[in-house]
Amino acid sequence: MNSNWESQLKSARSSKGLSLEQCSDLTKIPISFLISLENGDFSSLPAKIYSEFHIKKYFSFLDVNPKTCLQEYNTSISELNFEKKVGEEKKEKNKYLSFLINFPYLVPSIFIFSVFSLILTMTITESDDFGDEKELLENLVEIENKEVFLEDQKEKSTLENTSLPKIKEVENGIDKSTEIEPDRIKIVVSEESWIIIEEGNDKNLIYELMQNEEREVLGYRPLIFKIGNPEATKILINNKIINISKISKKDANYSYFEIR
Repeated sequence: MNSNWESQLKSARSSKGLSLEQCSDLTKIPISFLISLENGDFSSLPAKIYSEFHIKKYFSFLDVNPKTCLQEYNTSISELNFEKKVGEEKKEKNKYLSFLINFPYLVPSIFIFSVFSLILTMTITESDDFGDEKELLENLVEIENKEVFLEDQKEKSTLENTSLPKIKEVENGIDKSTEIEPDRIKIVVSEESWIIIEEGNDKNLIYELMQNEEREVLGYRPLIFKIGNPEATKILINNKIINISKISKKDANYSYFEIR
């Protein structure tokens, strides 16, 4: 693959007199990422959220428009995901066929058992005695009496609740309701990590690439964390360290978890 954007990328780097190693040092982007990118090898790149950020950063560094590259990247990722899904479905289908081959009498046995169960159920239903008319009438009267009793209890409860003074929220003209305190969130990054912190209402508290720095924000639960480099990231909530390794759902090179 020799796309126009690849030629522009290499030409821009060459015009600046920079090697891949120098670009990696200046942008803090791993050299393996830059090699794969300039070769158009999207399959070797890390998670999408991490790759898109570094693509934009590298193109901006070389003053090249990343639009075409990002379009090809998203198309390639979609195709790779589709191929992976088809492969998994094919694997499951082969597994099912292999099971049927190893147990050829299983399906006929299940069918015969189902037919037998249906016939037995129909026979029991036809022969079932529902009791005489007197017993059925007594049951209906008992149910009706219970319904009347429950209705009386409901009306009584409503009257009692109506007569009680409402002092749950307000007492002597003073509001007794309590406010929910926000959580104090501290992020400490020792190297480089892409940090996203959201509240449950999709409000972004932090959305940036952090490098050797600390940040503090206030937020209300539920809190959603997306960490690009969990090994270099420490999270404290209300001065309590959160063990990411125990609660995170790892996917490629980043972690995702929620605090409720």
